[in-house]
Amino acid sequence: MDHFVNILVKLFVFLSRFATVLSKIGLTEYRSFGNFEKDPKLYILLVGYNGAGNTGADIRTAEIVKQLTQRIGKENLQISVMTLDKKNLRCYFDADVRLIHFSSVFFIDVFRACCANQAVILCEGSTLKSKFANALTLYFCEAEGIMKAQNKPCIAYGSEAGDMDLFLERTVKKLCSDTYFIARTQNSLKRIQALGLKGHLGTDAAWKFDSTSHTEWAAEQLRQSGWDSEKPLLGIAPINPFWWPVKPSLLRWLKCKITGDKSLQFQLWYFFSDSKQRQRQFENYLSGIASALNEFAAKYSCHTVILGMERLDADACERLKEKLKVSTSVFLSSDYNGFEMAALLRQLSMLVTSRYHAQVLSMETGVPSIAVSMDERLDNIMEETDMYRHQLLHTNDNELAVKLAQALEYIQSNRENIQYKIGQRLDDYKNRLDEMGDFLAEKLFS
Repeated sequence: MDHFVNILVKLFVFLSRFATVLSKIGLTEYRSFGNFEKDPKLYILLVGYNGAGNTGADIRTAEIVKQLTQRIGKENLQISVMTLDKKNLRCYFDADVRLIHFSSVFFIDVFRACCANQAVILCEGSTLKSKFANALTLYFCEAEGIMKAQNKPCIAYGSEAGDMDLFLERTVKKLCSDTYFIARTQNSLKRIQALGLKGHLGTDAAWKFDSTSHTEWAAEQLRQSGWDSEKPLLGIAPINPFWWPVKPSLLRWLKCKITGDKSLQFQLWYFFSDSKQRQRQFENYLSGIASALNEFAAKYSCHTVILGMERLDADACERLKEKLKVSTSVFLSSDYNGFEMAALLRQLSMLVTSRYHAQVLSMETGVPSIAVSMDERLDNIMEETDMYRHQLLHTNDNELAVKLAQALEYIQSNRENIQYKIGQRLDDYKNRLDEMGDFLAEKLFS
């Protein structure tokens, strides 16, 4: 099925060569790049994993839109954003930003949106990798391939690259050769260059996300949850690291229809990975975190908060809460937007996270964090901030409980030194993000 999706992506990229003809018979709208005589505005399409309740994905896109309007001017732009749910995304943008709905069967939606716009910005961090779903990377590949076929610019903004299946790697080399990649990390840049693609080192797009308007709201929410404003506030952002990748399967879809069991259905014909071994690994991950947190929270009288940074994290959050012996509050991205989730994170005394953007957002107020990582994203940021020796753990570690307990004690004893490191890197990240914005404006108008 992944190969079938790959074939369909290439088919729509091929059809995009005939967009001018197709527009004349009403099958799509078409705009070329560089012809501003009829309409002086630049039509930019942001392609990402938006509207699904993923806090990091949505705030990244909001920050990119802010950068574009600040540097190019709202009057010179018509910005459109691909989204799985318009309602979930509208709070981040002014009314003049167009939201274009797409579904898991994205081929026609991406085709029409790319043809109708003059430039594409890929705004998702996990751009080139098989870890989550080959279909996600193929979704980006379709946009990149169409822009290449129509000789229009495509820029991947703060992108990560990791391991890919061989067939996907071949497709990336073919369809993405004209895309310019601003890599999120040095390791990703090396991977991008090894694929023969163009780019330079940047950073994540979320470093300057502002949630100060919700600071008092967050403090009040935490007080209502039982926090006395005095106790240390320990946050946890868990995930299910072991049900990836999501893969399409018509057989599982048919079984789902017959049995009515949708517990492992992601969307439509896409399903999470599952096995008894994966289930045991997930249980060990949750139990390891809970064991260390119970001990630490009791010792230091902490108030604990669980933060679900993606709607898919809800099950992990609830299962972890059941294992914690201390009073715990749960805040889910399905109930709170990015401004609210960021404000909550910035109230913490310390953070244990398996979510990349939980760490990014918490660093604004110098929150010391421990990464329990499933892939290269948290590995890379912990290496960049020189915190990997004592604060980087991994989801599949059989000694997670012991190592997490040690890491928590290390943070407790070295808070000032850790906060100093965070402050140093935070300035560097923000400066690099400003340079990215300047580069983006120049690239689109050069």
